Amino acid sequence: MCCAAVRKAMPARQLRPSLHERVEQAHLISALLDHGSALVLVAGPRREILYANKRASERLGLPLGRVRRPLSFRTIHTNEERFHAFGELYQLLRAQGSVRTEWELRTVNEEPCWFDMQGSLLTPNDPEGNVIWTLIDVNAKHKAEAELANTQQRLEAIIDHFPFGIVVTDGELRHIVAANQVLTRMLGLPFAADTLVGKPVQALMPHLPESIAQALQTASGSFLHRTEHALPNGHHLEIEPLPLAKGAQPLGQCWVLHDITDYKKRESILQALALTDPLTGVSNRRAFIDRLEMEMEHLRLGEVANAALVMLDIDHFKRVNDTYGHAVGDVVLKHLVETVSRELRKDDMLGRLGGEEFAVLLSGADPQVAMKRAEDLRTAMENHPAIVEGIGPVHFTASLGICSLERGAVSVKHCLERADGALYISKRTGRNKSTLWATR
Repeated sequence: MCCAAVRKAMPARQLRPSLHERVEQAHLISALLDHGSALVLVAGPRREILYANKRASERLGLPLGRVRRPLSFRTIHTNEERFHAFGELYQLLRAQGSVRTEWELRTVNEEPCWFDMQGSLLTPNDPEGNVIWTLIDVNAKHKAEAELANTQQRLEAIIDHFPFGIVVTDGELRHIVAANQVLTRMLGLPFAADTLVGKPVQALMPHLPESIAQALQTASGSFLHRTEHALPNGHHLEIEPLPLAKGAQPLGQCWVLHDITDYKKRESILQALALTDPLTGVSNRRAFIDRLEMEMEHLRLGEVANAALVMLDIDHFKRVNDTYGHAVGDVVLKHLVETVSRELRKDDMLGRLGGEEFAVLLSGADPQVAMKRAEDLRTAMENHPAIVEGIGPVHFTASLGICSLERGAVSVKHCLERADGALYISKRTGRNKSTLWATR
């Protein structure tokens, strides 16, 4: 019976690893720990370091293998605050059995380095037991991410301080990836620029004037040109689309919005100066002739039934200048414009052809009406002298020549010559009168 018991016990003893095998297993585990790329630490429940593999020893300046005198984790943290913050991870670890984080530790050369750290309880059912920490160096990744974040912040700062409105969309032109505060001010948007980032482009459209919304939604190459837009508040914007690409790969779309209100005002002023007599403020010769040509085209198309051209010239204007001086002569010219303008209708036009010679377009007037209205102009000038400070009333009269514009009229020049001929007759026959050109 004793022998049988021994025979039955033999296989159990043979299953136990021999001392030699246990040594080999220990060497194998040590080799795996020391030659792997990961740093391995074993820490006690009070965050004291009990073991460090070769990589951990070299990078963190810790004793290799089992630590005879346990070291506090505090020695490898960058400061006391970070050490206490790390303690909060232990609460999670005890509750979950494992935890993972990225943490900055102090290395052997005192340089901080970021690690991907994963901690697990050595004994899963013992939350107060030892913890094995596996550390992977991710410092290069952190530096790249930090540099990328810095680059992003620099770009955001540039965009935000750019003197023009900016909105940038992604490669698919669906979402907004950047916008600045100048944009929101220009368009009167009821929200901050940073709240637009990440939103669909379509979410912006209801807040924009129709023409601008259409411009921002247009992405085809044939429409990628500058466009001008008038806003309800009187401002003018120019939108410049800039496709963003790296080689043939589209990266997105950038729209630059320029406030061109001042430019449009200057343009309008220059246009007005080019078409306006600087002394009297009425249309100059060029502008008047342009309007006269347009009226003749309306006659030709039947859009206007009748029209007449009146030319008027101040009688003996040289005497006014010689008697009172050119400054008073200028006052008389401006007074003439005020007097005649009060007699004109909405579709009529007064222009200064040069010197003391003016022309009036009477739209819709047939020959009889034109003659009557010309006489009204003449009597108004005769009965309303210019009042000059220090001198008093300066009386003046004018002679007028009328040419009825006909549908088959040859040219503007021909009509001007006829009205001038009628004016000459008024001058030659006594002045201060109106003459209607009659075809003989």
